[in-house]
Amino acid sequence: MRKAFKEIATILGASSSSETVILHAAADSRKVQKGSIYFALKGDRVDGHQFLEEVAAKGGVAAVVSKEYQGKNFGLELIPVEDVNPALHLLATEVFKEAQGTIIGITGTVGKTTTKEFLATVLEEKFRVMKNEGNLNSQVSLPLTILNGDLSAEMIVLEMGMSEKGEMARLVEIVHPHLGVLTKLTLVHGNPLEEIAEEKCQLFASKRMKRAFLNRQTASFTAVQNIPVPKEWFDKAPAPFAESHLLEGVGGAVAVARHLGMNEEEIKRGISKLKPFDHRFEKVEKKGALFIDDSYNASPEAVKVALSNLPKGKRRIAVLGAMKELGPFEVDSHREVAEHALPLIDHLLCIGEECLPMVDIFKREGKPVEFFKEKTEIAARLKKLVEKDDVVLIKGANSLKLWTLLKEI
Repeated sequence: MRKAFKEIATILGASSSSETVILHAAADSRKVQKGSIYFALKGDRVDGHQFLEEVAAKGGVAAVVSKEYQGKNFGLELIPVEDVNPALHLLATEVFKEAQGTIIGITGTVGKTTTKEFLATVLEEKFRVMKNEGNLNSQVSLPLTILNGDLSAEMIVLEMGMSEKGEMARLVEIVHPHLGVLTKLTLVHGNPLEEIAEEKCQLFASKRMKRAFLNRQTASFTAVQNIPVPKEWFDKAPAPFAESHLLEGVGGAVAVARHLGMNEEEIKRGISKLKPFDHRFEKVEKKGALFIDDSYNASPEAVKVALSNLPKGKRRIAVLGAMKELGPFEVDSHREVAEHALPLIDHLLCIGEECLPMVDIFKREGKPVEFFKEKTEIAARLKKLVEKDDVVLIKGANSLKLWTLLKEI
């Protein structure tokens, strides 16, 4: 983004004659750069207005603040608004109108980031591509991606997430995708699956939507059946992986690439460059053992898929953290995962009170299981437990940050 402050002020309903050039947008003071405009969002625990001095010290030049803010400006040019979050959405909406490329939205509950990364990698064999960095797919991070992205790209690949009703529709109103991809749907945020499907499928209500690319697993959902644009189903596709969930990501990427006119040689070259994204079934060898870092997040389906795709080893050990935000499905979901894990692993290490039903099931069957309250305890136990040629899966809710175990071992 490169816009004069007065232009941004006008978009947000304010007036200014300032020609100060805005080069970057941020909603986290730690990510402010020289020339940034800062959105002072107010959350449950942190009020962004408290960091304006830090923003100025880091080279920020402007901030969007609440009209209620009466503090110092610290040399920043301020735009007061009723609510900072809708102001961020409004600015992103207006700026994104400059995009000329094909916009591809990707959603689902499992495999969004992997599919987005795979699709972007394949498309780069023929097109200039813009994408979200990492999993920046939320009500805050997706608008910031737009404001900081290269809107001249020929293909714009956007992962789109939601955790509450109405959030997908709001993101669609900002970006209006031309193509949509739906990965697998599983229980998350404590909502029934049909409700999750209905919310995710708001992606296909985009006024510019031309085609829906759908994981075959979603075919039975009413909302999927009612998608009002032509549908194309995808499944696994050959690639340099053995894991089924990674192959499904490749399948989605290949389906879209073919639709966009890429030939088989271009697609093959792109596939040869694919690799798992951070903390998504990454394989790390330590002291002769193979660790599978799949610790980015965990839903019942994702944990079962990871367990089913574990490579063979002398022993299979699983470090499973609690699955969060399952609401009334919490106990049954952890039991379901434990039953699935019983024939697949030799030793289970758990962390998080939500995992206690898993511990009970393993004890009932007389299989080795241990429960921990602290990650440091698990790290210490792994140092003693893991032997050469063992395979160790590490997976749990993102909030547990179980990937740090690999640094401690």
